[in-house]
Amino acid sequence: MVPATAAMNLSLSFLHLFDSLTMAREKNLHSMKRGTLLFVIGSCEIGGAEKQMLTLVSALKAYGFSCHVFSLQRGGALRSHFGELGVPVYSGGIQKGDIVHKPWKLLLAELRLLRLVRRIKPSALHSFLPLITFMGAVAGRVCRVPLVITSRRALGNHQERYVILKVLDKIANSLSHYVVVNSRAVWNDVITRDHVATEKLVLIYNGVEGQSFESTSSMREELRREMGVAGSQKVVTVVANLIPYKGHLDLFQAARQIRERVPGVVFWLVGGDRGIQRDLEGAVLDLGIHDHVVFMGQRSDIPNVLAASDLSVLPSHEEGFSNVILESMAAGLPVVATRVGGNSEAVVDGVTGWLVPPRDPALMTEKIVDLLGDPKKSRSWGERGGERVKRLFTVEKMVHKHLTLYTEAPFERGQEK
Repeated sequence: MVPATAAMNLSLSFLHLFDSLTMAREKNLHSMKRGTLLFVIGSCEIGGAEKQMLTLVSALKAYGFSCHVFSLQRGGALRSHFGELGVPVYSGGIQKGDIVHKPWKLLLAELRLLRLVRRIKPSALHSFLPLITFMGAVAGRVCRVPLVITSRRALGNHQERYVILKVLDKIANSLSHYVVVNSRAVWNDVITRDHVATEKLVLIYNGVEGQSFESTSSMREELRREMGVAGSQKVVTVVANLIPYKGHLDLFQAARQIRERVPGVVFWLVGGDRGIQRDLEGAVLDLGIHDHVVFMGQRSDIPNVLAASDLSVLPSHEEGFSNVILESMAAGLPVVATRVGGNSEAVVDGVTGWLVPPRDPALMTEKIVDLLGDPKKSRSWGERGGERVKRLFTVEKMVHKHLTLYTEAPFERGQEK
């Protein structure tokens, strides 16, 4: 173990040295004109990072860039959306379960990525999410791509669940010219956890298209009728894939109390099953709240769902920077969210919503009941949230900062980008 650790440290030191020696030569390449961009991601399934990448690629196409996407996994619900944009999507050939049961397939996927990079010769390679950031950074450096970027979209808790990812993250950080983070919380976590130099970090908040959420307000009554919700009933919506760390079980504990204090309240759970839906359904039955909880599955009409809701709740145990919070505020909803990751950078506690500690169903109950029981405050806070999104978290701001990163001279060292 000791020799392996020493070898890894030596390898990382070499990478840092290599990066320093080549940085001056490569700085002038950042002023490149419109060119070819390659985005590398784990899958084209519906998720926060995937949706942000789709939004970014759509805008970049309009600016005249030639965009390509490499997805480690096959298929994915968003693949057709890239096709509609005329953006080719290439697959690493990985299926769900292969990473655990057939890890050798990752080598074949890396070879496919290397061949693609050599063929399309991108001006910049930008990779998202753990593991694939390592693969993207390696391919980018081996093929001498002028600008290699990785993205950290969440706190590094994945490193605690899978120790190997800590090593791969550090190598990816070392090989990258820049590491894009989507919140100040993630910025601080990357520095503390991975010891990344501040001059490599670029803070770009997620962006949402507020108009698409405002324009669906007329759909409120139609969807509520479709779902069998009476006019006086309150609807609490959670938009989050069914993953343990999203905190659905905490919400269920709160829901058991909320139903006694807010008669007829309904909880809509929107999101794809990531292996725990059966357990969650069992918990709903055990708690006796099955008449109040609706598993809606993956939906393509999130603006409509939010328009039909009275409150948005995010009970996560960890977050980087939540798209759902921004979408909820854009839809004019107050938010109750856990004080984790970048949530406090989006929600202003006591102004646009409430922030509660994670794993605290009792306090979550009080804050949800508070807003459901005070429609005037809920409307006021929802309006403030919508104004905050228009001011700080627009797609235009997000895209502009990526454009600056891809095309202009390097930022001042250590400054927020």
